[in-house]
Amino acid sequence: MSKVGHNIKKLRNVKNLSQQAFGDLFGLTRGNISSYEELRAEPKIEVIIKIANYFSIPLEHFLTKQLSVNEILNFNDYFNEEQQKKLLKNFADIPFLNRDTVQKIKDGEFSLDRAEKISFPVYSSNNFLAIELTQDVAVPLNFDIAEHSIVFFEQVQIENLHTLHHHFGLFLSEGEIFIGTYHQEQASIELKLNEWKSEYFTQDNKLYFWKLYAKFEKII
Repeated sequence: MSKVGHNIKKLRNVKNLSQQAFGDLFGLTRGNISSYEELRAEPKIEVIIKIANYFSIPLEHFLTKQLSVNEILNFNDYFNEEQQKKLLKNFADIPFLNRDTVQKIKDGEFSLDRAEKISFPVYSSNNFLAIELTQDVAVPLNFDIAEHSIVFFEQVQIENLHTLHHHFGLFLSEGEIFIGTYHQEQASIELKLNEWKSEYFTQDNKLYFWKLYAKFEKII
């Protein structure tokens, strides 16, 4: 039996996608994704190829081995030289906020355009940023990514607002930074850290809102 079902579930978890959102990427239903993950069915080979190509995962690995987080994020060195050269074309230099930078942001002494850069495989023209998780970054109680991991965020786009509900996100402005959970009720979108701290998404402050895209953490 192939590892496709296991790997689809791992991909969804790493990319923080619901079964419906994952299915929408490939013209599949939530029920299709559920049946693959529960090993009740397998996708057609053309669908398997499409998923592997979309996430830049070698087809043989997608079919035959249970992928690690590092492989899904393309941080492993399992690529041969030719594949590495091809992959590097898709790397982008994005702003990286380390612990020192986070403190400067909270003190109102820093702007994003002065951030150091980190290379990351990006397959989108949208804006991204990376943050080193430290105790200086407030997170919800159910945010289970380990401290000192690097988390990647994609700037929220108007056309994707309907995908935010219950997803983790970042609020970043001059003097303010926290990670929260998106809650959507009709046209109202709130990024909530806890019962006392939240921010509402509006046209005027839309550049402050980001959606969790990926994580990179050391596996001991």
